[in-house]
Amino acid sequence: MRKPRKPVLEHENQYVAMDQYLNVFAGYMDGYPFWSAKFDDYKFINNTTHPRTLKSWFPDKQIELIKP
Repeated sequence: MRKPRKPVLEHENQYVAMDQYLNVFAGYMDGYPFWSAKFDDYKFINNTTHPRTLKSWFPDKQIELIKP
């Protein structure tokens, strides 16, 4: 029997991450961060360790957090 999933807790500091080309962070594809040109594809991130992780993956990208 499967364990029931834990409910996903909403973080109070939700942001949309955009780069210098106005691409939005759209989640992960095959384990790697994915950026999309369509704004509707965004995924919320929190402002704790996630932006630091994205900047370590993309050191030359200018990543901006936008509060919705």
